[in-house]
Amino acid sequence: MSVSPSRPDSISARRGREPLCIGDWVLYPELGVVRRDSEEQRLTGKALHVLLVLIDAGDSAVSRDELLDQVWGENYPADSVVSRAIADIRGALGESASEHNYIRTLPKFGYRLVAKCSPASLHGNAQVPIERKLPTPAIAAIVAIVVAAITWALWPQPESQSVDLRLATGRPLTSSPGLEHQPRIVPGGDWVIYAALRPGQGDWDLFRVSTRDSTSQSVAASPGVQEHGPAISPGGDEVAYVRLTGAGCDVVTQSIAFGVPEPVATCTGKFPTLVDWSPDGNWLAYTGLENDDADGYRRIYIIDPNSGLRRQLSDAVSPTGTDFYPRFSPSSRHVAFLRGEPQPDHRTTLWTVEIQSGIETRLTEQPVQLGGMTWIDESTLLYSSNEAGRFELRQISLTSGAETKVEAAGLIHPDYLAAESLFVASGRRSERDLVVIADGEGPAALASSTSDDHHSAFSPDESLVAFISRRSGYDEVWIIDINSDVARRLTHFDGATVRYPSWHPEGRRILFTVQTDAGERLYEVDIISGDAHPIGSAELESTMPRWLADGQRWVQGCRDESGWGICVASDVGIERIANGYFRPTPVSNDVIAAVDRSGALYYLSLLDGSVETVLDGLPNDGRSGWALNGQYLVYNAPAAETNAGRVVRRDMSSGAETILFEGPMPLADTSIDIGSRTGAILFTRFQAASDDLLIFEQSFARR
Repeated sequence: MSVSPSRPDSISARRGREPLCIGDWVLYPELGVVRRDSEEQRLTGKALHVLLVLIDAGDSAVSRDELLDQVWGENYPADSVVSRAIADIRGALGESASEHNYIRTLPKFGYRLVAKCSPASLHGNAQVPIERKLPTPAIAAIVAIVVAAITWALWPQPESQSVDLRLATGRPLTSSPGLEHQPRIVPGGDWVIYAALRPGQGDWDLFRVSTRDSTSQSVAASPGVQEHGPAISPGGDEVAYVRLTGAGCDVVTQSIAFGVPEPVATCTGKFPTLVDWSPDGNWLAYTGLENDDADGYRRIYIIDPNSGLRRQLSDAVSPTGTDFYPRFSPSSRHVAFLRGEPQPDHRTTLWTVEIQSGIETRLTEQPVQLGGMTWIDESTLLYSSNEAGRFELRQISLTSGAETKVEAAGLIHPDYLAAESLFVASGRRSERDLVVIADGEGPAALASSTSDDHHSAFSPDESLVAFISRRSGYDEVWIIDINSDVARRLTHFDGATVRYPSWHPEGRRILFTVQTDAGERLYEVDIISGDAHPIGSAELESTMPRWLADGQRWVQGCRDESGWGICVASDVGIERIANGYFRPTPVSNDVIAAVDRSGALYYLSLLDGSVETVLDGLPNDGRSGWALNGQYLVYNAPAAETNAGRVVRRDMSSGAETILFEGPMPLADTSIDIGSRTGAILFTRFQAASDDLLIFEQSFARR
């Protein structure tokens, strides 16, 4: 690790220095603390460096310019940093600004140390510094058992009450294209610091975003440098993070508001580790690789950011040799971390290690893709796990080992600030959002979220839209007010595939399908009460139900031993009316439209079974979505670009066609709807894929 001559090294300035008596305090430079009897105060790195410069000057005064040169070098944000450091020193020594028992201010010049200073060994009161290294292997087992027993007896035990993890509706904090990961909430809850990778840029940079108005500011953004894995100091004024350059990997600290990175430790080269700051401020945790480690294991280390003293924390016995993503518990007693397992797709298991004893505990058995974790309290961890292709949140109790799932949609990198009841995580921005074209205006987003919104339908009065969304983590039926964009979840199947909502003519009930391993079944849900129940026959597989105008019957795709066809159903029974036709859509109470395998469009009479050809062939065999409303047919058609399409309106009288929209949109298993009153067109388009931050307020409650 090299340090530029214009960037003084605060760690080297205190390394190897013996304890010193300053007045009635004893300063331990390597530990960055001052002690008096049983009292101990910590100094920030800069404050300690300033104090050492004053000590080295003896009876001579030191100017503010000299302090800036020796402690900050060429890169300092403002002269006021000197005043801040002096105030920190006085605060640690118990001296007010009007007192001069330790430091005297020389107006318009600088400062002088006036307290007597001498080696502590001359006075016989040099206390033995706290040993922060692990015991030697020969006695490690015995010492670990004794320390663990004493620590467990004296340390406050985790609370036995459980936590009821309920996520309120989240709101987006960020919405920029690209990836926004690793959010950390700054104490006080006013800011969230995160790492971002923008499209077309090769560097991860750090930003902070206001939780009040979502304004964003750069924290660390150097061209050609990867900056990620932020951790916030307990005071909220410093950030630690990983800095990857062509020269290697460093763990650095710097002021959040201003300042330059100050190297603290060397991390594993080119390995994208994250760091964490202990709540008591004593340690930074990170993933490191010892140069003399023949096995090449990447282990968790903790380091005192003031003294530079370091300790190996995890054993890293994994065959992949990788322990990473450390997170301190609220008491600083445990560190949770992920351990790489010999599985594909970066699968890991979740572990904790007790800092005092080094005892490790495995929390999860099955290696899966884990998307990070956060502590809710000393006895509860919340982690993100990839289950069946989607990430979900799970909580685990350290006291009982019990696990439960938390209802949430695809969240990773969670962080929780208990003091402010704030929860933040990174969520995948939807690749499908709902769009409306109305009154001759261009496309306008209707339902835009960090989930997947699709398969939409207007209510009879067009004041609401029913749609399918994964906002809860699974496909469910939601409704949204078209004027206020307020969405509400209606169904709770939690795992089944829910599709094809259709409004009852009275506007209070919605018909839809639920697909499980046993097949597809029709359900109906009341939008007021939320009551959902099966409807119709369960004997046939069914899909794409649509109410007829009388509100007594519906049409649906149905399949039996002869294959797919079209059925008319009611509470009384079901009747198959046609074979070889698909995607039934009511035109009137007695006529439906449907397509055949070639995509040709037909009218089918429910009275006499007659068939009328409407159009020789729709694009993509009619599977890309289409809708009829009197004079107009609206359908999706492929465009020249990949994953792009067109929304085309065809005048059924003249045959004239108009392209209403062209751009990114899905072209398989999708839907279009036309408002019966206004003629507004509702369809689905692709949204640029990105990971954005979501914040949840008043999220968790105890029970």
